[in-house]
Amino acid sequence: MVKGWVDNSGAVGRVALYGGGVFEHRGNETESLYDHVRAHLPAAGAGLRDGGARLPDEEHGALWAAGARDGVLTHHWAGQADADEVDRVVRAVLSGDAATVEAALESVRVVVVVEDLLRRVATEATDHRAVYELAHRLATRSARREPVKAGLALLGLFKAAPHRDVLTTLARHDEFTLFAVVALLNGADDPERELWDVARNVTGWGRVHTVERLADASNPEVRAWMLREGFRNDVLDQYLAGVAATTGDLAGALAAERPDDRLLDAAGDLLVALADTSGPMRGMPDYPDGERATARYLDHVATRPGNLRHFVAVWSIRTYAEEAWPALAARATAFLERPDWRDLAVEGYFTADREEFLIVDRACSLMGIPTHAAHLRWLATRPLDAHHWRGALHGADDDTAAEAVRLAERTLPLDRLATGPSGQAEPSDALHALATVVENLPDGPVGWPLVAAALASPLPRARNLAVRTLDDWGADAWPADARTALATAAAREPDDELRARMTSQLG
Repeated sequence: MVKGWVDNSGAVGRVALYGGGVFEHRGNETESLYDHVRAHLPAAGAGLRDGGARLPDEEHGALWAAGARDGVLTHHWAGQADADEVDRVVRAVLSGDAATVEAALESVRVVVVVEDLLRRVATEATDHRAVYELAHRLATRSARREPVKAGLALLGLFKAAPHRDVLTTLARHDEFTLFAVVALLNGADDPERELWDVARNVTGWGRVHTVERLADASNPEVRAWMLREGFRNDVLDQYLAGVAATTGDLAGALAAERPDDRLLDAAGDLLVALADTSGPMRGMPDYPDGERATARYLDHVATRPGNLRHFVAVWSIRTYAEEAWPALAARATAFLERPDWRDLAVEGYFTADREEFLIVDRACSLMGIPTHAAHLRWLATRPLDAHHWRGALHGADDDTAAEAVRLAERTLPLDRLATGPSGQAEPSDALHALATVVENLPDGPVGWPLVAAALASPLPRARNLAVRTLDDWGADAWPADARTALATAAAREPDDELRARMTSQLG
């Protein structure tokens, strides 16, 4: 059940070096990341309170979501840790000095070296109490994320009970979940239950890492939760669809005479994720029960009242079935050709429920029904939602596009977004909304205030899109102050390639 750190295979076993004890956490002048997470724990529910996701050591303009960089390394990197780097970190840990460890980790990604680090410390450490005290100190008192991760990893060499609160607290932040759950796996008395508790309280990369490590779960409650809810995450459902379908026995669950609506909805989402083989996981080719589960899903939805959620799911599943299972593809086509779908889509066009609207929007798109006006209506209450800006602008007629551009110029906080490449704009959703608007501007020199803000924003994607837009317009059509704005942007652009493009445009 315990999976390794880098390639998700093998195990770092728990080494009972020292039973541990509870060490008093003493504050220091700089807020520790543990203190930060603990201060943002909600009274109830998943995640952290507002402000908790952004760690105090985060650099301005950081583009990685919490846990994303480590997630990419664990899932898509197959390299070897640098031996000298590992040796330097091991020596620092064996010294027992936290400052030495922090210095050794200055330019190190702990996730890359952790497996070698734990193996060597378990073999070479002679003062086990000193290792425990160091690990606890790093986890609870460091103000930098990599030392905290190293501390959590080292705590995994010991029984978890004395420091369980430390592990479960830091596990609530997606940046640390991976390290906390492996420590729990290595040292908890009931790791499956502990991991389930963690998984239900995170939604991003933390959930991906945790649910993957529940792949051999034996608890029926855990298996049912994985099938109905546990695979859903804020990164990409594809990462967990195979684990959930296999562990939760999707095909077996669909053998029921009448599955409940929640299971049937989840089944459709799982099959869609599995059928999309263009993503980071192989999906359906690695799920032996795929054809059987798909056939049973089609059996059930064919006998239910029309539901656009199932229309959207079957549309996506059919694409895979056309290549792999022609008979099922024909059944999917028959389902999609039912005459009531367009009426259902139009009825749901102005639904007030956000989740339901997203399904209606997708169904309308598949049927060629425009939804630009509905997206404009949603933007009145969700002006920072990039999805609605794309929906309002992409493919819109001239009048609707012009209305959307005017709305963006009025509602997006352009002054706060134009802080320069090294600035920090708040809220970050507004940056992505701005980039999406610029990406979907209608042809011609339209929306210059938006392009100017994007050109001066801390988001590289937005600056790239602004430069591309100026290219499309052509210098002769630029507004009067565009050349000055572009020269200012070029002077402070940190990316060599983008700066060269800006300079080339200036002539």
